[in-house]
Amino acid sequence: MKKYLLILFVLFVFCSFLQDNNLNVRTVPKENDSITLVFAGDIMGHSPQFQAAYNPITKTYNYDPCFQYVKKYIESGDLAVCNLEVPIAGKPYSGYPGFSSPDALLDGLKNAGYDLLLTANNHALDRGKHGLERTIHQIEKRKLLHAGSYITTAQKDSLHPLIVSIKGAKLAFLNYTYGTNENKVEKPNIVNYIDSQQIISDIQKADKLGANFKIVVMHWGIEYELHANELERQLAHFLVGQGVDLIIGSHPHVVQNAEILYGKDSLAVPVYYSLGNSISNQRKINTNGGILVKVKIDLKSRTVSNTSFLPVYVYRGVLNHLYQYYLIPTKDFKNKSIQFPINSSDSVLLMDFDKETQNRLSNMNPLHFLNLK
Repeated sequence: MKKYLLILFVLFVFCSFLQDNNLNVRTVPKENDSITLVFAGDIMGHSPQFQAAYNPITKTYNYDPCFQYVKKYIESGDLAVCNLEVPIAGKPYSGYPGFSSPDALLDGLKNAGYDLLLTANNHALDRGKHGLERTIHQIEKRKLLHAGSYITTAQKDSLHPLIVSIKGAKLAFLNYTYGTNENKVEKPNIVNYIDSQQIISDIQKADKLGANFKIVVMHWGIEYELHANELERQLAHFLVGQGVDLIIGSHPHVVQNAEILYGKDSLAVPVYYSLGNSISNQRKINTNGGILVKVKIDLKSRTVSNTSFLPVYVYRGVLNHLYQYYLIPTKDFKNKSIQFPINSSDSVLLMDFDKETQNRLSNMNPLHFLNLK
């Protein structure tokens, strides 16, 4: 009996070692007949944000309060994804235009429930080669997944496309950006730029790796425009034609419109052109929030069965005697505003943000995602 238990223990330790050291695979035990993914928009790092996260007594940074009200929604997915649009490049910390946020931001994201951080965006090279490499090192140090930028060709070859195994299905994540603010990549670093031929090659590689479901996150569009432009729409149709199953967008810093395109065998492909700001210091109308998108994938058909979205308002102020940037789900505020004693002007802005977002995405009813065969 002792020998049998010893064998089981050795197998357990070996499997744990394999999982911890295979950075591009996260395996989730099979529990039901579907997979749930959660996506968030742009994680920004303006100077007032890291100043608010600083504790002068302990001389440390803490972002946990920012995500306390959305944590339950982030953790509701089998895998949660966000766009890390700020390098973790070390001191001196800085905001726009050359971003670098404290390492503690990654701790806040991990504690909130995020599993995968996307790094192909226009701020990826704000602090050059050092910033790109240190960001990846810090992400991997926390055993978080990442996609979009890489330290070497060898790393990209091993991690891209990112294949995540969940409940017996293989999900491929591909992340691309339109540019890096004219900052050039220094060898041997790599950033995934939007290139149609490269995307075709990457999708084919995902298929060879046995991907059952292909997800592309694009950093594209025009900042502050509330609707996708012609190039976004053309790229979306191109991706659907290549067999992509889900498209998520970032960069405009506002929630853009969304739609359903139909690919092979009349399968519905949700396209959310921009999820807006997950957290930032931007306060102009429409930039003061974003959406969490929940996607349910049917395991039997390997297709999207439905999606839903949750508007989230970024409140900059005091709650529970602490000044911070708080992400407030508008649904929770409307149901029980007494839990969020924010000032009257922000209450109005929150309700306006919710109303406009709901109207812009009114066509994204879960019933529209019944796949036709």
